[in-house]
Amino acid sequence: MLDASYSECRHLRMHKMQPFKRVTGDEISYCRHGLYRDLLTPVHRQLRDHDNNDILKRIHSIFSFHLWDSDYILKSELIHFKLLKVLELRHREIDNFPLQILSLIWLRYLSLQCRVENLNIPPEICRLWNLQTFIVQGPSRPVIITFPEEIWALMQLRHLKLPEFYRPNRPSISADKGSHMGLSNIQTISYSSLDCCTKEVILGVKNVKELGIRGNKIDSNGLLNNLVHLQQLETLSFIFCFKLLPASAKAFPATLKKLKLERIYISWSYLDIIAELPNLEVLKLMLNARDGIEWHPNISGFTRLKVLLINKNYLEYWKSTNDERLMIRRCYHLKEIHIEFAEIHTLQMIELTKCPPKLGECAARIQNEQQDLGNNPVDVRIFDPWSGVRNAPPAKLG
Repeated sequence: MLDASYSECRHLRMHKMQPFKRVTGDEISYCRHGLYRDLLTPVHRQLRDHDNNDILKRIHSIFSFHLWDSDYILKSELIHFKLLKVLELRHREIDNFPLQILSLIWLRYLSLQCRVENLNIPPEICRLWNLQTFIVQGPSRPVIITFPEEIWALMQLRHLKLPEFYRPNRPSISADKGSHMGLSNIQTISYSSLDCCTKEVILGVKNVKELGIRGNKIDSNGLLNNLVHLQQLETLSFIFCFKLLPASAKAFPATLKKLKLERIYISWSYLDIIAELPNLEVLKLMLNARDGIEWHPNISGFTRLKVLLINKNYLEYWKSTNDERLMIRRCYHLKEIHIEFAEIHTLQMIELTKCPPKLGECAARIQNEQQDLGNNPVDVRIFDPWSGVRNAPPAKLG
């Protein structure tokens, strides 16, 4: 939506298959055609080219291109948006990084949609020295993003969210002193390749608070032990890191509060190591994160755990853990929820999604047992795709 009389043309918002506003003098009309043509025609019949360009220069945000002539716009017209700070192109699939973007030096937010398996970021990315958020989304198949070493020059970068990417080691600033460049403002990185977990790279992002790692190697060469240097890290996710996790809880940052393990395929006994993390509050076991059918938690572990999510695992038997919220999703093989959960006075909610009916019966027994013990009964929520929502929809995790 473009309104030249409001906010000085600072924001342009377009939606898929939706008309947007065109300014012609003091009137606003709706159009379904191309961006440049509809913004400047018939306006450009009345104004000179430099006036047209002046309108575009005052636009600060473009939230989506899903227009018939978006290829033309992307290749030819971005140069006119000199003050652009937000560029959202999730509805415009690309095969290569659009070089026209490199002239938008005030850009702070950039989101792209990629349709190829490999995307190389050009060295000139360092021109976007104001960039704070960089997002690339890909198709259902894996996409690998490769950065040049110039990525380390983006000192304002705060959020880097990509399907999987490689970062080179940090370049030296001073060969004599051995100092290196680093992303001191970075807060979010996901998903990084396992190869990027060298000590040199980890020290370059040591202030990161949320990190995702995607791996597919058989041997990590101990790279994940370098995570201990991330003393600000609170949220950590692993995907496809086949049996590569650190062998000791001391290799994890003590600050860690949230941990997600997805498609890891390690033994349930490894959770005894995870149980030693002193500040862990949320544990998500996603999509066959564990190999085996029985889990016997360490009774002295998980001292601060508040949320346990088990999603689509082959688990059949497991005893209680000290939680506030127990969330079980698509665990078709699980035989029961142990009655010992009724003795956990901190337990507030049990949520079941796409689970066998017998698990709902177990949750009801736990609820009744808590009432018999004089405690506040646990809130039981069951979401079943065949019978609909019985109490409430599945809760969202932070």
